[in-house]
Amino acid sequence: MAALTLALLFLSLASPFFDRFLPVWTPGFDGINRDRAVEWEGICSIILVLLYVILFVCLVVFFVRLFRGLKQGKIFVPGNARWLYIGAFLPLPIILYRGMYLILFGCSSLSTTAFVSSLIQKLALFSAFTLMALLYDIATDVSEENQLTV
Repeated sequence: MAALTLALLFLSLASPFFDRFLPVWTPGFDGINRDRAVEWEGICSIILVLLYVILFVCLVVFFVRLFRGLKQGKIFVPGNARWLYIGAFLPLPIILYRGMYLILFGCSSLSTTAFVSSLIQKLALFSAFTLMALLYDIATDVSEENQLTV
C-alpha cells in the first residue's frame, strides 16, 4: 500500500515534467520553438528534475526505514523524521518549474489562474508533509521516553 501511495504521489507531482518531456515522442510534434530561451529552459528543467528525484528518494528512504523498524516492532524510528522533513520539500520544484515557464514564456490569465490554483495545492501538500513530519518527530520522542520509563 505504501509503495502504491509513493508511486501515485510521484506520478501526480511529476506530471508537469512528463508534460514537458513526453511530447517529444508523439508523432507530428515540433519541439523547437524559436521564441524560447532554449539554453535556460534545458538547464532549469534538468536541475529541477534532479532536485525532484532527490527529494522523492528522501521520501522513499523514510518509508524503507519505517518498514525496517516495523520488522523490529518499532513504528517510530529515531532519526527517521528528518527524511520526512526533507521530503516535505517535494512539491516546491514543481512550483519553481511552473513559475519558470510563466516567466520565460509570458502568462495569460488562464495560465496565471492555473498557476495560482496549483500553487495553493502544492503549498497545502507541503504543509501537510511538514505537519506529518512534526507529529512523527514528537511521537518518536514520546516513544523513546516511554521506553526509558519502562
